[in-house]
Formats: sequence, C-alpha cells, structure tokens
Amino acid sequence: MLLDIQTLYEKPSIINEATWTKSTPKKEIFNQLWQAIKNINEKLDKLTDFTLNLESMLNGIQNKLEEHEIKLNQLEEEKVQLRNDMVQKINLIVFQLDRQEQYIRRENILIYGVEEDKEDNDDGEKVLFSVADELEIYLQPNDTQRAHRLARTKRRNKENLQPIIARFVSYKNK
Repeated sequence: MLLDIQTLYEKPSIINEATWTKSTPKKEIFNQLWQAIKNINEKLDKLTDFTLNLESMLNGIQNKLEEHEIKLNQLEEEKVQLRNDMVQKINLIVFQLDRQEQYIRRENILIYGVEEDKEDNDDGEKVLFSVADELEIYLQPNDTQRAHRLARTKRRNKENLQPIIARFVSYKNK
C-alpha cells in the first residue's frame, strides 16, 4: 500500500491560537485540538504503515540481491572448474598428439650434408637411393613413400645445405 507522501506533510487544520477569542468556548478549543491530534495520529499511522511497507520491499530486494550473489558465486566457481577441466583436457590432447606425431615420425629419416642439385629441385629420392647404394643397402622404389628437401627457414642459413627427409612405407623398411 503506497501512500501519497504529500498528504503526510500537509499541515493539520488547527486554528491558530491568535484566532481564538475570549468568547470561543473552551470545549470548542478542546474539540479542535482533539481533532488535530486525531489527524496527526492518523497520519502517523499511515506513515508507520508506509515505512513498514517500504521496509518490507527493501528486505525483499535485499533477499533477491543475496540470492543473485550466491548464484553469481556458484557460476564463478563453475567457470573456474570448467576452465581447469578444459586446460587439463587440452594438455592431455597435446600430449597424445605429440605421442602420435612421434609415432608417425618414426618411419622418417633425415639426411644432412648432401649437396643440392641446382638443376633438379626435387632431388630427394635420387639422393636417398644414392646414399643407400653407397652404404650398400638394397632399397626398392616402393619401400619409400616420399623423399624431398626441407624448405628453407629463418633458422637455416641460405649457405647451409637443406636436409632431405624421407618417409618409408614401414618402420621395418626404415
């Protein structure tokens, strides 16, 4: 129940003492004062009701605020837990990926220090077979999947020879 605040602050209709004359009967003055006191009491009751309603509304708002704070804290905890879980899973995936890459790379070999043929850009297989011949290793063309020089990177100087990477069909062939 909302109360019109303006009505609470209106002055009670009391006749000023100066307007009373000696001819005004005491009973009438007493009645006017009594009526003014009743008006003040009614307005105080309304103000008390208004204050109680306002206090009740503020308590409700405070309770809702506390509920929202609890929910927010729960969501923050859940977010931290989800983040930790995600980081753990990412680390596991990175570890598994690294293991898988190592497993896949086990069929590769790198050959360093072989001069590049300026005329033939794709001399990786030729070099692989010539190195196999020099080492007296019998190598067939279907034993390898691919052989090529690695691309130049910033770490490798242009004067340095690019290594050759060769991938075999199986670890046994390697």
